[in-house]
Amino acid sequence: MDYNVSSKQEQRGILTGMLLGVGRRDQCNFFIQHALQQRDYVLFKKDVLEVITRKPIQLQARKHLSGKPLLRIQPKQTPLIRVLVQRLYFGNEKVITRSFLNYLTPQGIAIWFMDKGSKSFKKKDGEIHALEVALNTNTSREENELIIAYFLEVWGFRWGLSKGRKEYRLRMGTKEGKRFLDFLRPYVPPPMADKLDTSYNRDGRHLRTKAV
Repeated sequence: MDYNVSSKQEQRGILTGMLLGVGRRDQCNFFIQHALQQRDYVLFKKDVLEVITRKPIQLQARKHLSGKPLLRIQPKQTPLIRVLVQRLYFGNEKVITRSFLNYLTPQGIAIWFMDKGSKSFKKKDGEIHALEVALNTNTSREENELIIAYFLEVWGFRWGLSKGRKEYRLRMGTKEGKRFLDFLRPYVPPPMADKLDTSYNRDGRHLRTKAV
């Protein structure tokens, strides 16, 4: 799958999605780490970043404190990366603003969702009756409300706000969730295609959720 990185706008949108996702600050640059099982997805990101920066990137093997093996990549710093990191971070904390969200493109949104999004199936009387799509933003209520307003005003998607034990996240029900996943479909590489699958496999059968 080839990402369109020909324009500065698309490059900025992709990098914004990576920074909102699992990207972590390293001074004026950032790095990305994923579990070993997501090797193909890491290689996809590596290829995209090499095209954007026009520099080779080393794939590094690391270990989490728990001993879990990780794969890490870090692009060569460019002026664009430096500016985006400075605009997202206040110290070591991410501070999401509307001006930063405005850098996103569909490709960047897809990467953000692949990193931080999830889906689950809701059961009633043992049967699947609904799909829930979530974006695990792990940020404050105020920032989540800002993200909700952005998606509605710019892309026409309506997220709801859900509070977990310690933090907030965004959620969608079946109808809106399927519409959002269809929007992302052209920008999601094969290794992450299961993120978009709205069927539920049980005993070899695929059960389709009803729209709610």
